[in-house]
Amino acid sequence: MATTKNWSPELEGLRGVASLWVFLGHIALLVNCKIPIIAVPKLGVDLFILLSGYLMTKNYIERQEKEPWGSWQTIKTFWLRRYFRIAPLYYVMLFVALLGGYYLGDVRHIIGEAFPSTVTETSRYSDLSFFNVLTHLTFVFADLPQYAYNTALPDWSLGLEMQFYLLFPFIMLLTLRWGFALTLVSVMVLDVLGRYLLPEMYDAFPMPSMILIKLHMFIAGMFMAEAVRRRRVLFVVLALLAPVVSDLLNIRMDDVQVTVEALMILGMTGVLWSWQQPGLLSRLFALPRWVLSHRVFTWLGDVSYSVYLLHLLIVMPVIALLLNHFHIANHSSGARYLLTVGICMPVVYLLATFLHRKVEMRGITLGKRIIQNKAANEKAINLP
Repeated sequence: MATTKNWSPELEGLRGVASLWVFLGHIALLVNCKIPIIAVPKLGVDLFILLSGYLMTKNYIERQEKEPWGSWQTIKTFWLRRYFRIAPLYYVMLFVALLGGYYLGDVRHIIGEAFPSTVTETSRYSDLSFFNVLTHLTFVFADLPQYAYNTALPDWSLGLEMQFYLLFPFIMLLTLRWGFALTLVSVMVLDVLGRYLLPEMYDAFPMPSMILIKLHMFIAGMFMAEAVRRRRVLFVVLALLAPVVSDLLNIRMDDVQVTVEALMILGMTGVLWSWQQPGLLSRLFALPRWVLSHRVFTWLGDVSYSVYLLHLLIVMPVIALLLNHFHIANHSSGARYLLTVGICMPVVYLLATFLHRKVEMRGITLGKRIIQNKAANEKAINLP
């Protein structure tokens, strides 16, 4: 992602932590190693969601003078920017996942036989039907329960992200009319009302890919952005309404996971807060800020999207190979977990670095070129 003014390197570090969490969590689930918190990769996705809400709000506000919110051109530019950030690499990985769908279904079946608690419907990996491919190419799959969880990729969250991008400019426009706090709290209230008015719709999705299931977490990220920008604790308190909403929605979230969501909001805000006076809190967050700003963690952030899309395509075949040839099901859960991580991590991060440079960055550059050309053409058309 391109840098903007007041850029915090900690943001890249947090993205790296989120992708690493999902990567390690999926391995823990697949080898049946019950590591508290780590073995809940959906919490890593929640961290991604918080970061998305934060970054979209921060960047949108910082560009407001050059890109007025009420301009249709601003909205189109925002959508194009986000599309080319997400789509090029996703299409490459989707092609690989669909091409290898039958093989990935086979290796996933091997894992399910060894660890029955991990069993899933593997036929979804090899669905090459026209509508499955079309819904994934257009990103509408996340709104359709039968297609929302239908490839070997963890792409349900990308469909969720695209829905947020679609709504975000209009939410920001509403903040101009109703105020920031009232608008975002109202959205959270509508989120909860929808759960009780249309419970079957919320329960229909195998993963929380429909925007109303997770919109409150994006909203929490938006509140955090304004809390940091304005240095207002009230917005941190309002962001903490998000875990309350998670609890009220009651969709595959237990009390521990809701508590972790609250701790993520507090921890992320503390890391990004501009501590102007030395004190206990500034000292408390000094070490995590230093760690997250380190070049290792910023590199993890750079390749985080590639890691997120790629990792299962490597992890599942490796685990199946270890089960077939090294019988790791007979080993302790900790031993098979460490062995799998040790083999997969260098492969995943090496390939992710290549994908980041050769696909992801080129997609972003292409998007910038298209936006610049459109702006130049419209300027030429408007000249007297």
